[in-house]
Amino acid sequence: MILFEHYHRLFAGCPQATLDKPITLSLARAASILCCTPRNAAGTVKKLQQRGWILWQPGKGRGNQSVLTFRIHPADAALSVARELVRQGEIRGARAFVSRYREEWAELEETFQRWMSSQFGLHVSRSPGSRKDVLRLSQGRPFPVLDPSRVLLRSEAHLAKQVFDGLVHFDPERGRFQPRLALYWEADPQGTEWTFILRKGVWFHHGRMLEAEDVRYALLRLRDQSPLHRWLVRSIRAVDVVDAYTLRIRLHHPDSLFLHALSKEFASIVPFDYTERMGGQFGRMPSGTGPFRVVRNDDSMLVLEAFEPYFGGRPFVDRIEIWCVPDIAAETEAGWPEIVYANVPGREKQDGSRSTWTELSRSERCFQYLGCNMIKPGPVRSAAFRAILDRILDRRLLLEELGGSREPAVIWGEPETERREVSSFPPMSDSEILRRLKAIGYREEPLRLVSYPDEDHAEDAEWIRQRCARYGIDVRIVYVEPEELARPETFRGADLVLDSANIDEREELSLLEFLHDQAFSPCHHLPREAVREVMARSAVLTRTFDEKERRRQVRAIVSWLRRQRVFLPLYRNRIELLAHPRWSGLSLNAHGWPDFSRMFVRS
Repeated sequence: MILFEHYHRLFAGCPQATLDKPITLSLARAASILCCTPRNAAGTVKKLQQRGWILWQPGKGRGNQSVLTFRIHPADAALSVARELVRQGEIRGARAFVSRYREEWAELEETFQRWMSSQFGLHVSRSPGSRKDVLRLSQGRPFPVLDPSRVLLRSEAHLAKQVFDGLVHFDPERGRFQPRLALYWEADPQGTEWTFILRKGVWFHHGRMLEAEDVRYALLRLRDQSPLHRWLVRSIRAVDVVDAYTLRIRLHHPDSLFLHALSKEFASIVPFDYTERMGGQFGRMPSGTGPFRVVRNDDSMLVLEAFEPYFGGRPFVDRIEIWCVPDIAAETEAGWPEIVYANVPGREKQDGSRSTWTELSRSERCFQYLGCNMIKPGPVRSAAFRAILDRILDRRLLLEELGGSREPAVIWGEPETERREVSSFPPMSDSEILRRLKAIGYREEPLRLVSYPDEDHAEDAEWIRQRCARYGIDVRIVYVEPEELARPETFRGADLVLDSANIDEREELSLLEFLHDQAFSPCHHLPREAVREVMARSAVLTRTFDEKERRRQVRAIVSWLRRQRVFLPLYRNRIELLAHPRWSGLSLNAHGWPDFSRMFVRS
């Protein structure tokens, strides 16, 4: 970049210069423009010529002028420097470099963005007897935490599943558990003592084999050191190592969802030695037993490489690079297989070259909701106000006006085959809403709504603000990063929280996650007696082994929460994936992500 700054200064210091037309310029004059000695100027000129940006013919003899020819416009030189930085993995630096010159050359940033877009998708390099498949994707933010006991977001949790394994795996298609790190397990007749036999020959990424002590360490670490997700294994009383491949887990009480909990990514197994040695850096550069290992993780990119000795079979894709490039569309050079997420249904089909591409789509099980703070002094504390707010947020209007991939929400206890109505009651007239607000004594107190700065959250928050303003309710939006929102004091300080709830095929466990996960639990908004009610109902749920009765209890818990209007469901998203027809093994999970380890490309 320093060499470019010299070139920029030299070009600007020769206002008479035109590309590919020689001009006379003495070395002394060049040194004056570059603010350096003639000796340093000579070295700089030599480097610029080696770079191909200039031609320099030094004058022969005292007093003879040298001849300088500019070969490239500084804006094009800047673009080449930015590209080099990207190729070196310095994406953050490249974007900062381009931004520095955006006012001088307006087209530079647009050209750079187009070039960046061409870098995504699958890139294949071949040599005699070998082939390397690299998949590049883009994300708007880096991934500083991939520690399964500390992950916050769905994207982080999905990546953790590529790096780590749990003892067991829940197969959503068959609705049953499968062996993963545990080859076999059994429980005693009382259901309070579980024995697990581990696979032999399972390697961690840092070069050591899995043993029972790692499992003991991981589960107790989750229970004792993870304020976010410790609820998952709170039924564990003790973990005893029998031998290198056998361990016994003792529970406080029978737990009908114990295997569900062990299959959750938060309960993935980490190596005790490497985790302790890395300390706080384990989240950025973790070691697991999964199909991919982390080889780089910084503010520019996350790089995963296929783990050769993976016990479940080596992935086909050799390398996955997730570049941190906010606000960029992912498109690749023509001819290469790629993955394209289409937020607007049918948008990509307008391109005739993609008419034969494979389209996958599914509705997320997750849904967007507005959480209501029932303990902070103010209007939202009133059940009557929450009921009016529920009517103000007309879901039909929300879907109609915001559109995109939004569709009616389906929450716990509602079968996928039965689409939920967007509103369980008829619309209320404006005059009736205003009359009810007046009747409850609402005095136009401002409400603090807290959410993420992501695009969809911002759209939703602004729609809510405008909708409430129609009735004289002053909603003031505050955007915070996920790490800030995960703090209980942030939750408690908000009147309203706009967030999303995670649901997958383990429905009962997903409900418990919503209620008890300390990151975004609505329990932060409940008075003590309501929290006790939630805890009591949850305890009954985990002690119930009859599936039909558990489903009934789930419906009862959700019905109770809805009556209290602890949360107001808004909508869920439909995820669409468009892929080149040579991609195979693609499927979307309940959170809208593909499993990288199962993907492959037909030649």
